[in-house]
Amino acid sequence: MTIKLLAFSGSSRRDSLNGRLLAAGVAAARAQGAEVTLLDLRELALPIYDGDLEAESGLPAGAFAFRRALAAHHALLVASPEYNGLFSPLLKNAVDWASRPVAGEAQPFAGRVAGLLAASPGALGGMRALPVVRQLFNNLGVLVTPGMLSLPHADQAFTADGQLLDAARRKALDRVVGDLLATAGALRPPTA
Repeated sequence: MTIKLLAFSGSSRRDSLNGRLLAAGVAAARAQGAEVTLLDLRELALPIYDGDLEAESGLPAGAFAFRRALAAHHALLVASPEYNGLFSPLLKNAVDWASRPVAGEAQPFAGRVAGLLAASPGALGGMRALPVVRQLFNNLGVLVTPGMLSLPHADQAFTADGQLLDAARRKALDRVVGDLLATAGALRPPTA
């Protein structure tokens, strides 16, 4: 039985600290037996959400691609940067487009389980954004696991090959990922 995990970062930076933390989380999930798909939200090429645009043209292809990815996975691992105490515009815009109602289709986020991560070069590690990201996903019917990981001073937290330097942080990341996979397995039986 394998949990299918969709992993994505809300950062648009090429060498993002959140991307690095997400990569470490993906490695931990794979080590714990999950089948992981890494999704780059930038590649969805979504315009800024606009109700008039939606009325005129419908949902963009990238929104449907995100919806299909959500439907094919049991759980989500999300790394979110913090911008002035909130999540990034990239993350919010992708969620806004993918969550729009589509006739004959279920809400794609509903029933999923999510684990949340944040990284920042600052002392707070993105922790101010995590409760807001939790609320965003809860509003869409996603169960967010209680343990979240914020990584302060993330610009100094990784080895050259992307491993977390601090053993306690590695253990915390393994715990967040393990709780996510266990919860997803209990609530949404994995496929063979």
